[in-house]
Amino acid sequence: MKGILKALILACGALITISSCKPDIYKGPLDNPYGNWLGIHTDYFFNSETVAQTDACGYSVISFYRQGLCCIEGHKGTLPFSYDHESSSLEVGQDRWTVTTLTGAEMVLEFIGTENGDGSEDGNDGNEDGLDDNGIKLPAEFKGMTITSDGTEYFYTDKNGKQVRCYFVGTKDENGTTKVDFWFDTHTDRFVPYN
Repeated sequence: MKGILKALILACGALITISSCKPDIYKGPLDNPYGNWLGIHTDYFFNSETVAQTDACGYSVISFYRQGLCCIEGHKGTLPFSYDHESSSLEVGQDRWTVTTLTGAEMVLEFIGTENGDGSEDGNDGNEDGLDDNGIKLPAEFKGMTITSDGTEYFYTDKNGKQVRCYFVGTKDENGTTKVDFWFDTHTDRFVPYN
């Protein structure tokens, strides 16, 4: 009876630990990014050119757990994540990254892309005012490239004829028109441990 009670207490303790969303303290360098990370800087690129730098990241605070789940500040619930130490490949939900630096002092992630859309309502064929679902008039011009949409994602064609998926940062006005601050096709985010 004593053994059954002890096993039950341990099982409850494990369940509470998993559901409490309290990650391990990162003591790196390790083979995984377990712990809390604070996003402190992002470099945005478009067609290999730096187009913006910010003192914040899309993931302002991200926490990785040994159970293969992570929590992101501002997002409800948990997302699955996987990390392959050999290839430095990190997947968080649908976002794919290359981990270029992972030490006890910092983690640097290079955005590769998003699987099956990025969760936003990317432009469609447009409506009567010529704006897509995001309030953007297409085709759009940026840094000498023409940006279009296939209804599910934005892209431009590079000098080699390859279609490159791109994203935007901007704000929507009261008329539903989006003022695009800049377009980007990749970005690099820097994080530091956060306790």
